[in-house]
Amino acid sequence: MNIVYFIPHLKNISGMERVICVKANYMADILGYNVTIITYRQYDCPIAFDISPKVKFEHLNIEDPTFRLQEFGFFERRKRIKIFMEIYRQKVEEYLKNHKTDIVISTFLGTEYKFLPSIKDGSKKILEVHFGFDATQFKILKKRITYSNFFQIYQVKKLQKIINSFDKIVVLTDNDAEDWRKYFSKVEIISNPITITESKPTDLERKSAIAVGRLSDQKGFDYLIDAWRLVHQKNPDWTLDIYGGGALEETLKQQIKDNGLQEVIRIHPPTDRIADKYAEHSIFVLSSRHEGFVLSLLEAMSLGLSCVSFDCKHGPKQMIDNSESGFLVELGNTEVLAEKINTLIENEKLRKTFAHNAKIRIREKYGLDTIMPKWTNLFNKLISK
Repeated sequence: MNIVYFIPHLKNISGMERVICVKANYMADILGYNVTIITYRQYDCPIAFDISPKVKFEHLNIEDPTFRLQEFGFFERRKRIKIFMEIYRQKVEEYLKNHKTDIVISTFLGTEYKFLPSIKDGSKKILEVHFGFDATQFKILKKRITYSNFFQIYQVKKLQKIINSFDKIVVLTDNDAEDWRKYFSKVEIISNPITITESKPTDLERKSAIAVGRLSDQKGFDYLIDAWRLVHQKNPDWTLDIYGGGALEETLKQQIKDNGLQEVIRIHPPTDRIADKYAEHSIFVLSSRHEGFVLSLLEAMSLGLSCVSFDCKHGPKQMIDNSESGFLVELGNTEVLAEKINTLIENEKLRKTFAHNAKIRIREKYGLDTIMPKWTNLFNKLISK
């Protein structure tokens, strides 16, 4: 089977890029598929994660104006976007018509999803969505049409029609699928698999907690810092390590300083050895405002950490059995978040029970050998039509 994946690049150390690489490796090495990943702004940067030599790449390296649009006026912006889209479409169409392809997958990060369904090369087209519905432009469809939002809704409805032309839309969680199915047909649920393996035993006696993610508003690290101020009052010998990069780094560092927590909260850059970092901590904390799928929580549970998480949309409730394999806390309630962290800090036996239960549950439900057959079944079903 010939599979083509589209993603703008694979040069960042982030969860989605790791998922794509792990799945591509499995398809090529285990399933024997011919897998090609097409990027358009990888340039000379190395791939951030290990990739099988059997996985092929096509780096189109097209100048993407997206990150420079603010430099130009309205008409120049439109012109540059139009030129980029014409070049990108031409190259994609040329590739697909010259390479027999069974399945084409857009990760909804680039812009190929706007034209892929209209390319008639005989392949089946899948949109693989790694964001929750409310993190996309389609959330405006929930609103009543008014004079001020009419044009925006009109534009989104045009895009909605294109997206409905895909042969399948794959989302990550049951709850998120409920929103997508109100506006789109052919929605399938396939969760992300576990993407990291245990490198060394987790030390559940370490007096340290870990959080992982982009330093953005979505990840709610401001909530976590507020909560840790309360944790520190009761357990001053415990520390918190945050791994991630992003626009809010200086803001969060200032918040840490304002709360006098410089000695107990540290922000570290992203790492491609995150499994080793998980193993150096006892507790994982998720403080996100919303998620598409919580890969960091999945990783932490699979490696045997005890976890505390906000019950945000979407994912934590699907992974954690509250008070059995972790704690779920009302979104935004930093006092209860701190209380549950302190409960785990002060009860080593409970920490180890949660960690044991989490590891068993997650590996059974989200292992590669559980998730990847769902993709195989989907591919076979689409091709047989």
